[in-house]
Amino acid sequence: MKYGDIIVPILIVLAVGAGCGLAGLGVYQLTAGVPIFFPSSSNSSSSTSSTNASSAVSVSLPNGVGSTQGLNYAPVNVTVAKGGKVTWTNNDPVPHTVTSTVVPSGASSFDSGNMNQNAVYTVTFTVDGTYQYKCTYHPWMHGTVTVTG
Repeated sequence: MKYGDIIVPILIVLAVGAGCGLAGLGVYQLTAGVPIFFPSSSNSSSSTSSTNASSAVSVSLPNGVGSTQGLNYAPVNVTVAKGGKVTWTNNDPVPHTVTSTVVPSGASSFDSGNMNQNAVYTVTFTVDGTYQYKCTYHPWMHGTVTVTG
């Protein structure tokens, strides 16, 4: 038996397995042309928005959000006082990120890196303005932090 007769099938199995693994994380959706941000609606129900400026706000990544496009960060839009903190908790068994896409002038961008289940990530916001963020794995997951001073 030739060396190539063994290696080629192994490489094919590894490539297919890697593709399936990435698809399970939602990476395939990044190349599907699905928009990352959707137009905001004027509906500001309590399930999608927190409008009272607070010194500490919690945002959940609900169980199933990585596989269900109808789910998102909860709440999607939050307001925090200048100097306040937003804490994200991943309650989903699928890894996620909290990655800024738009930040006000003078503010620093932020990126949680890979957040596995039960991971917690906190950002202190010191510059007024509107921050937009997303999950780099799941383009339907996006949110907004508004900082008021």
